[in-house]
Amino acid sequence: MYRDFRNHLEFLEKNGKLLRVTKEVNTRFDIAAGTRKISDNDGPALLFENVKDFPGWRVASGIYATQKLIALALGLPINASEQNILNHYFEYDQKSIKPKIVNSGPVKEIIIKRKDVDLNKLPIPIYSKLDVGPYLTAGVELAKHPRTGIQNISIHRRRILSRNRTAILAFPPQHLGIMIDISEKEGKGLPIATAIGAEPSMTLASCIGAPEGVDETEIAGAIQGTPIEMIKCETINVMVPANAEIIIEGMIVPNERVRCGPIGEFTGNYISLFGALAKEVHVIEITAITMRKDPIFQALLTGMPVTENHTLKKWSYTAAEYRVINRLADVKALNLTSGGCCFYHLVVAINKRDDEEPKKIIESLLFARHGPNLVIVVDDDINIFDPFEVEWAIATRVSPAKDIFIFPGVTGVINQEGKIGRSKWGIDATVPPNEKEFYKKIRPPRMENVDYI
Repeated sequence: MYRDFRNHLEFLEKNGKLLRVTKEVNTRFDIAAGTRKISDNDGPALLFENVKDFPGWRVASGIYATQKLIALALGLPINASEQNILNHYFEYDQKSIKPKIVNSGPVKEIIIKRKDVDLNKLPIPIYSKLDVGPYLTAGVELAKHPRTGIQNISIHRRRILSRNRTAILAFPPQHLGIMIDISEKEGKGLPIATAIGAEPSMTLASCIGAPEGVDETEIAGAIQGTPIEMIKCETINVMVPANAEIIIEGMIVPNERVRCGPIGEFTGNYISLFGALAKEVHVIEITAITMRKDPIFQALLTGMPVTENHTLKKWSYTAAEYRVINRLADVKALNLTSGGCCFYHLVVAINKRDDEEPKKIIESLLFARHGPNLVIVVDDDINIFDPFEVEWAIATRVSPAKDIFIFPGVTGVINQEGKIGRSKWGIDATVPPNEKEFYKKIRPPRMENVDYI
């Protein structure tokens, strides 16, 4: 696997999946526009080498923007199937390799503290037209649980407020949100660090929904196959990846809030999962920035599916959903659909054994921790990665009065007013077990004899 972020970039370039951009680009929209284009056209990832007003800086973007790029980050063949990728996620969050503590590393080549900190000197992009300002979107957040001392890693966006202050969107039941709340109730600020340009394994592990109390750094070690080298921060008691490009150290300011949005959301509009158009979020005061001498800033576009925001979460969330139902039925495949933002809509293919299985699966998934808002259950003769086949199953195998289930009173999708909806639903698009033959896809016999076409 990859020693660090730039080693991964070198690998992508050797395999024709990294494009160096020498044309001058602006952090306002230009980087986002290029990333949007490669996200829609199956890559390659981008390395911007000429960023206006930021001499000496480079910006990497779209590093995990496609299925092929995710496969390469995992050390898989470039054309690895969705199921192959998913199988690796089944393994990773069940394994762990503890990190290695080191006393020095490249991320300490430059150390800036306190009054000299200035986030405005970093080439932080503005992504979408109505965004309130620049955001850190690719940073891996690291913090220790205030009671257990176990470190947690995750990705949360940060709005830049000033040279030394940011806002962060992190609320319960997210683990970081729980940790912030505990510290605040005790009248304390939570120390927190952001790693930008961390090893691919750290970024991938940060998106795995591991149980509370699990240090995802150990999962990152399992993904990488070797221990992650970690080093202590300069101003706070947090361990960070020693080979990262940039580390931003800071402290949550207790009982202070600021408006977070708007910012273009993973839903493809400005309506957030958390209603962030009006959400008051936590404030972080930056205490230090450390970095390499020639740092590469990492950008991550979020917006209309599919972007890195979706590809980084899709398979880890799907693996979590599988564990919810693998004992309930003979599950053949799962797919968090792109049109459902790789989050809201889940299609499940099963080898159906009785008529009660689909509803049990639907209920179990909708009420799970990361439960989607819609679950569609189909038979295993349906290719769940083909939207046509899923729609065909709904059209030909569903009787709405008995096969569509509405669950009121369950926290669900954000509605058009930016408020959390209170219902979810499911569709049983399977056939009766004793009538499968009549529901099969019709194909004329003897097609193998057609040798004239």
